[in-house]
Amino acid sequence: MGYIVSTLIVGLCLYLVIQPFLSGKKQRWRTDELKDDLDDLTLEQAYATINELEMEYNMGKLPEKDYQSLKNQYERIAAKKLKEDAYSFERKTDEQKNGDETKDSSIEAEIDKELAELRKLRKGE
Repeated sequence: MGYIVSTLIVGLCLYLVIQPFLSGKKQRWRTDELKDDLDDLTLEQAYATINELEMEYNMGKLPEKDYQSLKNQYERIAAKKLKEDAYSFERKTDEQKNGDETKDSSIEAEIDKELAELRKLRKGE
């Protein structure tokens, strides 16, 4: 009885190991859904990383080739974040200007309305 159970367990294990090789399908990894740690990197973190890279390079812990490639990568990330911040700042100021203009126009409309009412009252007297 013990031999039968152990044979079944070994057979099951062999089946589970060999089965992916025998199937005709080739599994593709979905790389578009992978999330990278650099996606959520802030501008301050990019600057801090560049600073750490410089310290490690100056201490001799990092080869020059790696230092240059990593420094270029983080400088590009920092430049991208600066552009995003500048663009969002411009959008906010444009929205504020548009909001101020609509407020100004509504205030002017109210003033015109009140002036018209006052003129009607004066003409009536």
